[in-house]
Amino acid sequence: MSRIFRDPLFHFVVVGLALFFLFSALGQAESDADSSEIRVDRETMLTFIQYRTRSFDRAMAEQRLNALSEEDVNRLVDEYLREEVLYREGLGLGLDADDYVIRRRLIQKVEFLAEGFASAAVDLTDEDLQAHFEANKQDYFVAPSITFTHVYFDKAKHGDAALSLAEAALARLNAEQVPFSGAPGQGDRFPFHLNYVERTYDFVASHFGPEMTAELFVLEAEDGVWQGIFKSPYGAHLVMVTSVSQGQDANFEDVKTRVTEDARRVRLDEDKEAAIAQIAAEYDIEIDLSAGAAE
Repeated sequence: MSRIFRDPLFHFVVVGLALFFLFSALGQAESDADSSEIRVDRETMLTFIQYRTRSFDRAMAEQRLNALSEEDVNRLVDEYLREEVLYREGLGLGLDADDYVIRRRLIQKVEFLAEGFASAAVDLTDEDLQAHFEANKQDYFVAPSITFTHVYFDKAKHGDAALSLAEAALARLNAEQVPFSGAPGQGDRFPFHLNYVERTYDFVASHFGPEMTAELFVLEAEDGVWQGIFKSPYGAHLVMVTSVSQGQDANFEDVKTRVTEDARRVRLDEDKEAAIAQIAAEYDIEIDLSAGAAE
């Protein structure tokens, strides 16, 4: 029995039936729009709450309504009446006729409703999540990253002397065993950051240029050792690299939260489109693209 409830086809049927009954109710509401009488009862407010919360769960709506104070209930009723009055006046004035903006809003509303019902039916198992992960591993690839600090010598300030200054500083920093934390105060102020912690290849390249970045990512991580000289568009650099990762496939457990969100979104889209397709199947559709064509 539990296998039936996890079957996507079962989800499609549930969503389709829910939309069918909803659209029947909406059809009745449209006929009510021709009347000058507005009736507000508990059912009306429960429906209104479900629209507002985008959660088509009657039990939840009842719980929320029961928890409201008298003042909050009155405020909610006022909000409903305002929407209903404006809606009916718009229909009475014919503002919905031949209006593509309203057409798009109605389409979005139906999609919104379909998504709401589909969301309630989505129930993913660990097997579903694992299957989604295996089929989309490239989306969870852990990008290459590097952690380093640097000492910078500005070529705009020093000209060709920037390289000789960097060379002298390299010997001094290693002789004095200046640590990672000792980088501040050395050299010139860089336009971007001093320390780069687990930064991606693209991020580093955006600050140092592709040539220097390519050189950095092939270095061995040697904490306590200053390396260089490296050239960027801004000048000369000495670096201390403490870690380099060349990128790897993600472990499922490490990205399970992301996988769950992604897999749920994919299933939701599939269920929603299936529900809309079921609705479309109830129409007699005739396509004739030749009408009005130039002869």
